[in-house]
Amino acid sequence: MNKLETIMHPIRFRIVQMFLDGQSRTAKMLAKELKDIAQASLYRQLDALVKADVLLITEENQIRGTIEKVYTLNTPAVTMMNDDVKHLSKEEHMQHFLFFTTQLTADFQTYLANDEINFERDGVGYRQVALHLSDEEFLQYIQDLRKIFEKYMQFTPAPNRTKRIISTISMPKKEGKHNDE
Repeated sequence: MNKLETIMHPIRFRIVQMFLDGQSRTAKMLAKELKDIAQASLYRQLDALVKADVLLITEENQIRGTIEKVYTLNTPAVTMMNDDVKHLSKEEHMQHFLFFTTQLTADFQTYLANDEINFERDGVGYRQVALHLSDEEFLQYIQDLRKIFEKYMQFTPAPNRTKRIISTISMPKKEGKHNDE
């Protein structure tokens, strides 16, 4: 199974999302946050993620005759590069994109289920902008964006911090020729 197939499994995708804050977790901690996933399924999917090198076991603690494993995300393993996706057909790309947007929709639906939603207070928003950039300018934009993400991804969970999900999609907009060309 390739890296993309490993990550895009619905349960494994949700497990990986739990680690995007850079924190380590045990299966017990994950079970408390992912209550709708059966324990046997959770352990099976954790094992698959470890075997695929997506999650790393960083500690093993002896607890009442059992070993409790502490998992950490192997960030380079979940970073999709061109080599990871270039072999996919158009249909496979569309399936993976639809899965991504479905998960994004589910996250937004969970937010909307809260009793007191307040977009301004919670920093919730969605928008689409068009940037007119040369290939070089676009690469600089991506590098700048990565620097910003890296700066803020260093912050660890704390009582005064809210976990926020930031999702980005970028693609060129192919348009027909203009009349003045």
